[in-house]
Amino acid sequence: RDRLLRAGVYEATRARVRQLQAEIADCEEHLRRFEERYGMSLQRFETERLAGLDTLQVHEDYNDWFYWQAVLDDKRNLLASIQQVKVT
Repeated sequence: RDRLLRAGVYEATRARVRQLQAEIADCEEHLRRFEERYGMSLQRFETERLAGLDTLQVHEDYNDWFYWQAVLDDKRNLLASIQQVKVT
């Protein structure tokens, strides 16, 4: 029974890791588009362009960009936490 449970947990964990990796790739794609559009990273955008949010579109882009960065950070942290746990 324990062996069966371990195998189930192992497979569920592997599936979750694959799902998180796909979600991370999706977040990175969203971030890449903003970096290409503005020719800089979010960090640089915040220091150089944030004061000049002169259009609604730039403001909306910043909000979306910030959101995707936060989601990426959360997913990477979750993945790292899962990968640190070892099923024995």
